[in-house]
Amino acid sequence: MNTRKIPDTNVILRYLLADNERQYREISPFFKDLRDGKQKAIIPGEVILEAFYVLTKVYAVPPKEAARALKDLVLYKGVDNKDKSLLIEALNRFEQSSGLSLLDCLIWVKSEAHGCELLTFDKRLRRMAGG
Repeated sequence: MNTRKIPDTNVILRYLLADNERQYREISPFFKDLRDGKQKAIIPGEVILEAFYVLTKVYAVPPKEAARALKDLVLYKGVDNKDKSLLIEALNRFEQSSGLSLLDCLIWVKSEAHGCELLTFDKRLRRMAGG
């Protein structure tokens, strides 16, 4: 039976970085099936945020490149998040903005999706969010 799975941050990092050959070979078939829609998975926003942090801070991947790689992953056919479109939009906004964090972009997108006013002291975020 092909049940949905939730990969943790380490699984995603090993796949994206391919820095541990054994683990990469072990997990690659899962991600190939996920890309093709033969496997279903939920990738929580928290995992995306942690993976982004580790990619940029520990592995020195440029932020826009890390966001692009994570967006490509979230776009896999088998990714079955209820908030998939919100994650994609937050990653898009991050790629297009300067100075906003990925978390800021996710909060901004979620505030719009829920019809809420975004309360923030961050002047750049307030300006981008139209406040």
